[in-house]
Amino acid sequence: MRSISILLLALVFAGCNTAQGVKKDVAIGAEKTGEALQKGGEAVGGALNKTGEVVGETLKKGGEAVQKVVN
Repeated sequence: MRSISILLLALVFAGCNTAQGVKKDVAIGAEKTGEALQKGGEAVGGALNKTGEVVGETLKKGGEAVQKVVN
C-alpha cells in the first residue's frame, strides 16, 4: 500500500513538472513568434517606405515634366 502511495505521488509530481515544461515551451514559442512577426513587420514597413519614396519621386518628376511642357 505504501509503495502505491509513493508511486502515485511520483506520477503526480512528474505530471506537474511536465505541465510546467509545456507552459515554458509555449511561452518560449510565443516569444519567438512575436519576435519574428515584429521583424517581418519592420521589413514590410521599410519596403513600403522605400516604395512610397520611389513613387513620390516618380510623380514629382512627372509633374515637373508636365510643368515644363505647359510653360
